[in-house]
Amino acid sequence: MKIDIITFAIVLGITYSIQFIIFLLEYYYHKNFKGPGWWLLWSSSAVLGFVFLVTRQFELMERISILMQNVMLIISSMFLYIGIMRFWGQRERLNLLIFILLLFIVLFIYYIFFQDSIQNRTIILWGVISIISSLSAYDLFIIRRKTVDIALTICIYVYLFHAIFSTIKVILLLSGSQIDSLNSPYPINTSSYIQVLIVTLFWTYALIMMINNRLTIEMERAKDRFEVIYNTSPDAILITSLEEGTITSVNDKFYELSGYSAEETIGKTTTEIKLWNESNDRAGYISLITTQGYYLNYEARFRKKDRQLLTGLISSKIIKLGEKSHLMTIFRDITERKLKEEEILAQNLQLQILNTEKDKFFSIIAHDLKSPLSSFLGLTEVMADEIHNLPFTEVIQHAAKMRDSARNLFGLLNNLLEWSMIKQGVTSFNPQSMSLYPEIQESTLIFSDLAQKKQISVFQNVSAAEKVFADGNMLRSMIRNLLSNAIKFTPKGGSVTIAAKTLEDNSSLISIHDTGIGMSQEIKDHLFKIDETNSRKGTNGELSSGLGLLLCMEFVTRHGGLIWVESSEGVGSTFYIKLPSDISRAT
Repeated sequence: MKIDIITFAIVLGITYSIQFIIFLLEYYYHKNFKGPGWWLLWSSSAVLGFVFLVTRQFELMERISILMQNVMLIISSMFLYIGIMRFWGQRERLNLLIFILLLFIVLFIYYIFFQDSIQNRTIILWGVISIISSLSAYDLFIIRRKTVDIALTICIYVYLFHAIFSTIKVILLLSGSQIDSLNSPYPINTSSYIQVLIVTLFWTYALIMMINNRLTIEMERAKDRFEVIYNTSPDAILITSLEEGTITSVNDKFYELSGYSAEETIGKTTTEIKLWNESNDRAGYISLITTQGYYLNYEARFRKKDRQLLTGLISSKIIKLGEKSHLMTIFRDITERKLKEEEILAQNLQLQILNTEKDKFFSIIAHDLKSPLSSFLGLTEVMADEIHNLPFTEVIQHAAKMRDSARNLFGLLNNLLEWSMIKQGVTSFNPQSMSLYPEIQESTLIFSDLAQKKQISVFQNVSAAEKVFADGNMLRSMIRNLLSNAIKFTPKGGSVTIAAKTLEDNSSLISIHDTGIGMSQEIKDHLFKIDETNSRKGTNGELSSGLGLLLCMEFVTRHGGLIWVESSEGVGSTFYIKLPSDISRAT
């Protein structure tokens, strides 16, 4: 059988060209892998080697082509070995390979240019191929002991076959078989071409399988990593169909937060399990997402399986799974954070109230306390300096004024003391059932002199049997402050009436009515507010800080009761206190 070298070169050229394209694509798409780049060099060297095979027919290029063809064949074998080793993360025997290559080039040059012998060149070529193939099979076998890979096993067997074939060919050549030209029709020559084509196809198949196996492994690893991240995420993650909201996947954190199981969620819509607090919340959220394909940090309320509410920040992105659009949503539970924010807001509000109360204190001390003190100080100076020159009647008048100033100061200081004790939390609270009549009688006696001076009649409409459930000290403070205000804002000749009765729900209603100057709606709106100025002078110029009413509000609130006023300008005012009948309302 005679082989036409041109025809053979074309067949192998086409084969290696296809192989070159395959590994060019593999290298392009898998540059991150170590190996495909060396395999691309292997196929490139093989193609180049067979180009030199064709150029051997030109006499001027024959010897150079012989040298380059065989050098490319050895180099391609080295590139293949290096690529496989590096693909598996192993170091190749580079120094040994370089030594073998240099020795091969020297010997080949000698048997081309100094002693032309195709027999010796063929023995050297297949001997070197046998050494490289055996070395490659051995190193790959060591790798094979650490891992199970079919493609690697195929490569080992192909290398063994290649090494055995090359060794047999060398033995035959050494034992007398002759090769007189490249086109010799002997089986030893033609079998070499067939063997090269077979092992090349098997190597190509095995290398592609290696890459595919690596991709499969990496995909599995990526999937495992994704599942680990997915299920260990501190946030709940769920994937739902975009249109219907059907749940296709959720992570473990979702089950933990929502209280649902896989059977209760997968295949159900978020509407069916009533995940959203409001049924139309999802539609509004979807409309936001569809405009740009994603949405970040949308705050909404959700319901757990036990119907408890969660506040969450959700971020979603539209993804494609197959041909259908889905929504991948990350849910971060911020319920505790919202509670803390509300707590901080409440604390800030409390601080604002405390600052307002502080300002109120400073205002009282700076204005309402200073004025009676100045008046009292002035009177004492007059009494000290002029008492010997003053008529007795004028001394009595000054003494009466000093008494009134002292009374005002005492009332104001007493209110300040009670107010500060409340705010410090040191005021004791001991409510009990007690008779109301003695308390009102005692308070009326305290203000009898002041009422007589203004010729104001004080009437009581309280039964001796009337009972009230209250703290005695706080009750007396409330009655005295309201009675003092009633006398203060009632002109000469007026009247003040104190009444009390038990209502149908057994609560006690105490009222203090006066025929005084009354109040406008604006003044009424500002009563019982610490941040409003309520001080105005009485009918005889008596000073008022408004602190007494604030004390009444504090004490009534402590009892769980109510306080309000009915008043019109020029008609008078009626203050009401309603106290519950038992301790369950008192706090």
